[in-house]
Amino acid sequence: MAAPRIPKLIRFVVVNSVTGILIGWLVAAGLIWFNVGGFGELVWHSRQWMVALFILGMSFGVTFGFAFLATALMLLPGDKDRFDRV
Repeated sequence: MAAPRIPKLIRFVVVNSVTGILIGWLVAAGLIWFNVGGFGELVWHSRQWMVALFILGMSFGVTFGFAFLATALMLLPGDKDRFDRV
């Protein structure tokens, strides 16, 4: 028995959201790794560094995930025939 296929639009939303979240996490990691404005030291020397990483990851993930999805939706073709080729 074959697994049910995910509708194309749902797959489109999930793939673009996850891509944006990963980009956001990479940007957040870059801010910490390169210690931009002393931000890396601020995070790592905090007593609650795990909470700081969680909040940073969630905020960057949600922001970049939504921005990437919104951009992908705005760039979608208008008619169904061209959407089927995406």
